[in-house]
Amino acid sequence: MNSRARWLVGIASTAGAFAAAGAGWDAFGDVGPVQYTLAGVTALASGALAYAQSTRGGPSGPGHPVPRELPRGITDFTGRGGELVELEGLLRRRGRSTGPLVAAIAGKGGLGKTTLAIRAAQRAADDYPDGQLFANLRGYDPEPAEPAGILAHFLRALGTDPREIPDALHDREQLLRTLTAGRRLLIVLDNANGPRQVRPLLPGAPDVAVIVTSRTPLSTIEGAHTIVLDLLEPDEAVELLGRVAGARRVADDPAAARRLVALCGHLPLAVRIAGARLAERPDVPLADLADRLADERDRLDQLEIGDLDVRSTFRLSHQGLPEEQQRAFRMLGLFPGADFTAWALAALMDVPLRAAEHHIDALVSAQLVDATGPDETGTVRYTFHDLIRALAREQSEPGAAAATQRLLGAYLTLAATAEDRFQPGEVRKAGGHPRHPADALPLDRLLHDPVSWFITEQHNIIACVRLAVAREFWDAAWELTHIGAPFFEMLATWDDWEEAVELSLGAARRSGNRWAEAITLFDTGALRRDLGRLDEALVAYEGARAGYTASGDEHGLAALLLLEGIIHRNLGDWERAAQLLGDGVVRLGAVGDRRLAAQSRRSLAVVRSGQGRHGEAIPLFQEALAEFQSLGDRRAEAYAWRNLAQAQLEYGEPAASAHSFSRSLEMTQRLRDQRGEARALQGLGRVSAAEGAAAAALRRFAQARQIAEAMHDHVLTRELDSDIASTNRS
Repeated sequence: MNSRARWLVGIASTAGAFAAAGAGWDAFGDVGPVQYTLAGVTALASGALAYAQSTRGGPSGPGHPVPRELPRGITDFTGRGGELVELEGLLRRRGRSTGPLVAAIAGKGGLGKTTLAIRAAQRAADDYPDGQLFANLRGYDPEPAEPAGILAHFLRALGTDPREIPDALHDREQLLRTLTAGRRLLIVLDNANGPRQVRPLLPGAPDVAVIVTSRTPLSTIEGAHTIVLDLLEPDEAVELLGRVAGARRVADDPAAARRLVALCGHLPLAVRIAGARLAERPDVPLADLADRLADERDRLDQLEIGDLDVRSTFRLSHQGLPEEQQRAFRMLGLFPGADFTAWALAALMDVPLRAAEHHIDALVSAQLVDATGPDETGTVRYTFHDLIRALAREQSEPGAAAATQRLLGAYLTLAATAEDRFQPGEVRKAGGHPRHPADALPLDRLLHDPVSWFITEQHNIIACVRLAVAREFWDAAWELTHIGAPFFEMLATWDDWEEAVELSLGAARRSGNRWAEAITLFDTGALRRDLGRLDEALVAYEGARAGYTASGDEHGLAALLLLEGIIHRNLGDWERAAQLLGDGVVRLGAVGDRRLAAQSRRSLAVVRSGQGRHGEAIPLFQEALAEFQSLGDRRAEAYAWRNLAQAQLEYGEPAASAHSFSRSLEMTQRLRDQRGEARALQGLGRVSAAEGAAAAALRRFAQARQIAEAMHDHVLTRELDSDIASTNRS
């Protein structure tokens, strides 16, 4: 109906209403001018209403259409009890504000956002008797639905003649608000790509509720209540697997079921696909499918059946991003560890830190990356869902080799700076792997506490050593291990250190670099010594000596005197130990290594004390202590205080010994050196025992033993058991 026709309808309606009004007055007898005037006003109002109704293009009153567009719900809906209660609670609050209620369900693809939205809408349908509208906005498809097209669909569903739907988007928005005014409607907008796609579809009436699902948070929509979906709990994931594959089958092998859903990352879509694959093949054991999923390279291929495909679901989120953020996603697929930071992405992409932070924020918004909160250094860390990581790693990236080289260079720069601050005066041996520029890294913020940084990055450093070996960046492998040795030793992370030195030794040998092999054997000997495997340590040192001799490394040969002297000291060969350590003091001083020369002096003092020559040992300890203080090496200073304290105790100076042990305890606690802390507590316990304070001694020994057990330090644990037994006997 065109505007002329609508005008004629309005005139006719007005005339009819005027006549009807006049007839009504005639029924009461005499009709004067006033009555006719009132009749005219009534007629005009009635005609105007008729005209307005004709322009709305839809019927009014009890005869208007009641759309019922909600899709069919699934019968095996599992979990989400808390979210369902929260969503239903929101839907019952309809009409309590001046605008529509908007409930936004956010989360990564495959979490079941649509399933939850439909389940809640179906359960609340009776509260919305004027109908339920549904639209799939296809927000992450190559061609998302346009709001204008969705509005046209809604207007038709609400009774508008298709010929009367306005062309302009703004006019369609206004008409939707007009048609929904006074109606109790529920609208479900599924798979939105952001607020811009949603806003034009929101009516204005408070009696209308809208549920929106999106991978992108919709926090900028005014008044929206957001429910963020997470992964299923393990028990819920197993329950879903049973509902799809068969409850009896899952109950018969609960261990395989839990492993299977864990490999699915507890993602509902992945669990549903795995269940469907099992349902198709009742002869396939759950453990067999779990074994197939265990290979990350093949995992996404296994999680596909019919029209359900985990890879495609995640790929839509990736492909909807700008090119630079797609590149960021691919680059993060090169990262070898479980979690990462913005500075790591900056190194991978070779961009400023702020740009990397912007890219990661976009990936978080797209639900491709999860923020896990700040670490001990205050740096925000991020991680992938396992299946999204698999997608990132299968993407090809032309600059992968250069990016990997930069990442390893960044870790080398940070680790070397951390060691400089943790162990000042260290003469470090460096290889040829290029460092990432220090000014491109937030060194002061990250390394305010070097130990905290190493603790947060330790597993990534091991992963980088593996990556370096796999990509044949040989120098990076052994350098990271060599730089990390003092931290591995202090933290007593023997398994990580063992893996690192084995990988590095293989890398050095494969590269044919005898000098690098010698350095790695040097570190291997230190590890073997700390584990109490002294004979193996001496064998490693012999190999290191051959490599240092072949490469002409006088510093390395001098440092070996210190380590071999410690081995012979631990074996009780005091004379050989004293000879090696005395030579070490001289030769290390000659090559300009003040720190290791002081270490040799400290170790020589330990030998003198072991020989009962405490009067000679104490001045040597004090000289070493002064040198460590001059260098600013707090860890070595803490150890020197402990050694001095032991000599003072055995020399009959318990008060001085207690003071020195207390200084060592204070420093090791501040350094978070648990091994040093346990040794200092042991020393204080021995002071208390010597003074006859058995209860205080046992308390100190118990504290030290608890730390030693936590570190799996069996040597120290046995010593403390002996201390406890001796104290109880006395």
